[in-house]
Amino acid sequence: MYPRVFGKYILERELARGGMARVVLATLRGAGGFEKKLVVKQIRDELAFDDDFTRRFVEEAKTTVALSHPNIVPVYELGVEQGVYFLAMELVEGASLAELIGKGQKLTPDEGAYVGVEVCRALDYAHRKMQVVHRDITPRNVMIDEEGQVKIIDFGIAGRVLDLGAGNARVFGSPGHMPPEQMRGDPIGPAADVFAVGALLLEAWSGKAAFRRKKIEDVEAALAATHPRASDADPRLVPIDDVIGRALALDPGARPQQAEELGRALRRFLTGSDTGDLARSLGERVRVLREREASDREREQDAGDTGKQRPISSADLQTKTFAVREEAKSWSEPPDDAGPSTRKLASKSSPPPPEDAPIETLATRPIETPVDKPKVKVEIAALPPSRARWVGPAAAILALSTVVAYVARQDDAHPSVRPASSTGPLALATIIAPLPSVGSESPRPTAIRSAASPSVASSAQAPKQARLALYGDVGTKVRVDSGAWASCPVKELAIDPGEHDVRFFFEATGESAGKRVTLREGDHATIRADFMSAEPSITVTR
Repeated sequence: MYPRVFGKYILERELARGGMARVVLATLRGAGGFEKKLVVKQIRDELAFDDDFTRRFVEEAKTTVALSHPNIVPVYELGVEQGVYFLAMELVEGASLAELIGKGQKLTPDEGAYVGVEVCRALDYAHRKMQVVHRDITPRNVMIDEEGQVKIIDFGIAGRVLDLGAGNARVFGSPGHMPPEQMRGDPIGPAADVFAVGALLLEAWSGKAAFRRKKIEDVEAALAATHPRASDADPRLVPIDDVIGRALALDPGARPQQAEELGRALRRFLTGSDTGDLARSLGERVRVLREREASDREREQDAGDTGKQRPISSADLQTKTFAVREEAKSWSEPPDDAGPSTRKLASKSSPPPPEDAPIETLATRPIETPVDKPKVKVEIAALPPSRARWVGPAAAILALSTVVAYVARQDDAHPSVRPASSTGPLALATIIAPLPSVGSESPRPTAIRSAASPSVASSAQAPKQARLALYGDVGTKVRVDSGAWASCPVKELAIDPGEHDVRFFFEATGESAGKRVTLREGDHATIRADFMSAEPSITVTR
């Protein structure tokens, strides 16, 4: 599926995929043939409909792009493109700590302490200078390059969004790396990140996670049990057992209150060690790992397992930017001595723009081009006072009767598919007539929009309906049974219980995939189509 255009970026290939987002290698093209390799992290589409998540995402954008520290991977831009929220960040030519200690590997006591010192250096800057708590210090968010430099990614943007049950608390972070107060949804401070560093170091030294488990209940049980000691992994770590034990205390008040306090203890442990040698040792580990991965990738390409690719679209896609670093703006601005501009030339009849007019760049382009609409002056003759007072009520009655008649026609044409809240007689389901099934001609699906008045909804009928949430990559269309085609995502759709055919169509490649699902009364199912892998797939979760 790569390369392809994503706003002002060219997406080259997928690097990783998780429960929150997919990470893609990308190229940003600027003026004068300038190109810069970046990483674009696309947030999963269902999170775009999470109001709490998107609010936090946007609010923290300005703080995130302002972070500037050698041990923090810079984020250049946070924005939304075609409804997909994304981050554009620096490409680190290296590997994550999770990759480095994977498959039973582990760091030496000195190597682990060196990583801890560098992580604490970044956290101290964020806590002290920017008043930002990372909330998701995990091995996958710590990067090491081929020079042995340690950098943290995803500052201020939490890992997964978890629903922890009874209190319905929204908790940001990763179970097994969060302290108890963070899992409970209580207010947190720097001590929460200190706990996460302690858990990260135990995993780096031992090669296995101290508290990470598949279920939340198992994570809580591991936290409540006796914690492993650092010296259990290597006897040389005995001098640091106490400070790591305090960092992992369940009571936040018993932990070091600042990352610098933990970092100072780790530096004392490294007294007599050459940090330059430790950096080179880590860098060599990363280099060997990357060479092995490159060799594996070449073998896959030779075997033809990379999947189908399609040509880059020439569509002019524009991006809405929430925050952007100043250095990113300069990438796409023409230099002072630039030659002829590649911007659209004005016609001979058009006056030249003023010299102080702002210059549009890739980093400052708006989400859409404004359209100048002619202003039309409408004059209405005044009515006699005796008639004027009847005009408003008459217009309202006429509009209401039109809506009721339209809803009746649509309910007769589509009795089985209705939006979740459209149980009342005045609910309007705007569904364009169904198009032919996917075949030689590409269908032109239309969106499904719903609106309902809560006051007229029938609470007695609600339990009899099942609910569907339909998701797919950008450009995916979906329809249920013989209903109308709709653009993904369809957040919530009410449907009669029974067997239903759900079919997805991906416009970019012309591929389609279907699934037959059986729904019971009150079911709430999520169906996701994935056309980004070699073969289309559909997953159903309840």
